[in-house]
Amino acid sequence: MAMSRFHEEPYDAGTLTKLKIFELYAQAWIPVFVSQPEPPFREVHIYDLFCGPGTDSVGMPGSPLRILAQLRDYQKAGKAGWSKVKIVAHLSDEDEAKVAQLAETLKASEWQIPGVQIETKAITFRDALDLHKNVLTNPRAAKLLIIDQFGVDEVTDDVFKRLIIFPTADFIFFLSSSTLHRFRDHPAIKIKIDKPENSYDVHRAAFDWFQKLAPPSVFLGRFSIQKRSNIYGLIFGSQHPLGIHKFLQVAWSNDEIAGEANFDIERENISPGEMMLPMQEFRPKKIQVFEADLEAALRGGRMRSEADLVHFCIAAGMTCQHATPVLQKLKSEGLLQCKFRTPDARRTREPRPIQLISL
Repeated sequence: MAMSRFHEEPYDAGTLTKLKIFELYAQAWIPVFVSQPEPPFREVHIYDLFCGPGTDSVGMPGSPLRILAQLRDYQKAGKAGWSKVKIVAHLSDEDEAKVAQLAETLKASEWQIPGVQIETKAITFRDALDLHKNVLTNPRAAKLLIIDQFGVDEVTDDVFKRLIIFPTADFIFFLSSSTLHRFRDHPAIKIKIDKPENSYDVHRAAFDWFQKLAPPSVFLGRFSIQKRSNIYGLIFGSQHPLGIHKFLQVAWSNDEIAGEANFDIERENISPGEMMLPMQEFRPKKIQVFEADLEAALRGGRMRSEADLVHFCIAAGMTCQHATPVLQKLKSEGLLQCKFRTPDARRTREPRPIQLISL
C-alpha cells in the first residue's frame, strides 16, 4: 500500500498493536506530571510528529486522537496538578491535506479539553524538530515524542543523537520493514545476524546498533511487531529509569512471554493461558534465566540497594515486578532483608538498602 494512502484503508492488526502501545505509554506517562499537587514541571509537551488525519478509513482513531483521549480522561479525573501545568499537544505532519482533515475533526466538542492547548501544523519532521528546539532543549519542560514514521527513514543516526540529548524527554519511534531491511544490509550489523533472510533477529540487531550510539545515561527499549510476513519495530528512549520501566510494563502487557513482540519471538510455543500453569516447562525461558541471574547476583552480594535492583531489571528487559518472586524466596530462606516486596523505579535517587544475611 502506498504510504500516502495508508489512512485510506482500515488499520491492520499490527498497526493497532502499535497504536495501542503509543496510547498505553501516554496513559502511563501523563499522570507522572499532573497527579501531584505540586507538579515536577510547569510545562508538559506531547509531540505527534507524523499525526496523519487522525483516523483510518472506517473511523478507527489514530495516534493523535488516542493521545488526546488520554489527556481528556485525566482532565475529567480531576488530577491534583492539572490546573498548575501548561499542557500542549503538538500534532504535525508534512501532508497538508491530512493535517487539515485532523484539524476539522478536532473542532468537535469532544476534543475541546480544558487546560490543553492543541496545535496542528503541516511541517516536515526535521523542520518540526528545529521549530520546537527551544522547548525540546528546555530542562524545565517534560516532553513525549511519538515518531510514527512509515515508509521513510527520518530517524537517522544523527537525528537519534539529537533525540537522546533532549532533557526530560521520552520518545518512541517506529521502524518500518524497509528501514529494518537497510539495517540488515549494514556491514556492522550483518555479521551479527546468523540468517540474514530471517526477520526475527533484525530488529534486535538494529536495537543494538542504536544502543551503541547512546551513552549509559540513556535507557532504551524495543518492541517488535509482526504484520503479515514482515517484522516492524518500535524503539523507545528515556533518560530516567521510571520512563523505561513504564515502557517495559507496556511491552510485557502486550507480550507475556518475553516482553518484546506481538508474536512468539523466542519461539517457545507457550500461549498466554499456559503462563498460569505451575509447571516449569510452561514458564518462559527469559523469565527463568532472569530469575536465576538475579538470585545469583543477590546471593553474591552484588545488589546493595533498591537502585541496583531496578537497574538490573531494566538491563535485562524486565519489569520490577519480575524481581518479586526471587526476593520472596530469599527472604523466606532468611538470606536477605529489605523493606520492600517489589523494587520501585521511582526511588532510584533515594533507594532502600538490601542486606545480605551471613549464615
